Amino acid sequence: MAALGETIRQIRRNKGLTLAEVADEQVTASFLSKFERGVTDMGTDRFLHILNRIHTTPEEFFYIHLGTTAEKKASQDGYYNRTAMFQSLFGHSLHITSTAEAQQALANLTVWEKEASERYLTTPSLLNMLYWRAQQLMKQDVTDLIQKKPFGDSHGTAQFSNEARQYLYNVNDWGEFEIYVFAIFAVDMRPADERRLFQVALTRSKKYSSFPGAPKLRFDIIFNQLFLEMNRQAYAFVEADLPQYTDLLTADPNAEQEIWYRFIRAWWLYRTDRPAEAAELGARTVKLATTLRMTKLAQFVQSVLASVATQGPEQDYTFFQQTVV
Repeated sequence: MAALGETIRQIRRNKGLTLAEVADEQVTASFLSKFERGVTDMGTDRFLHILNRIHTTPEEFFYIHLGTTAEKKASQDGYYNRTAMFQSLFGHSLHITSTAEAQQALANLTVWEKEASERYLTTPSLLNMLYWRAQQLMKQDVTDLIQKKPFGDSHGTAQFSNEARQYLYNVNDWGEFEIYVFAIFAVDMRPADERRLFQVALTRSKKYSSFPGAPKLRFDIIFNQLFLEMNRQAYAFVEADLPQYTDLLTADPNAEQEIWYRFIRAWWLYRTDRPAEAAELGARTVKLATTLRMTKLAQFVQSVLASVATQGPEQDYTFFQQTVV
């Protein structure tokens, strides 16, 4: 705890706060001074209370505490833990926009999958198993993309997600780790299992409501779910889940997520035979994204909805794979 105390002192002094100004009826100035010097320890409740007294959050505290390591691995929202944890599960992120990029990704994944297999065989832990399965799943996704296989041909078979599913069913109280495991392997799970675990994930994510990154985590969960259901052509489930997206937006307004919500709703309207309503909503969504200078997002929405309007649902997997992979 000594190192934690040093970081508390660093933040306190940086904000120009004295020991007396931070102290209150729960933590005296004398006790805080001892903690900062590593003379005594502090319980979790008191520690979180002190973070509040020095006007910082757990995420910010550990971002500062971890120093350059956090800076190297921090995500765009500055949240070290999420990025590091996600990378430990998923490894490399991919963004594929061309055949050449897909071919290179497949070559890379062939190497990564072999390395992951060897790592698991050498050290057979849960994390190494999930990492290996994630590489296999990504490799399958990229292969499908290259071979232009429809979404249903290789998804929802549980070929790579059995261990993840069994693990998640056996954890009584999910944490962030479990939510990330679900987010990664949901696409491969059988629909009945995946839908049941989706509701668990959305419920469990509420416990992080005080974390700055929590709204993004919950938005990611619902966004991924709706993409899955649309590609399953399970439009009744989409209709049932869309209100949960609006509830999240009401609780935590977010311009980018508002655009994604409208995009998925327009997509759903097209697929449920309401093209006029879909076209109107799509046009308003593109205009909103353009007004907010989200140029790439506006272009994506416009181009995909144009394809949706002229092609059948069997083609939806093409942009789904590019987005998810």
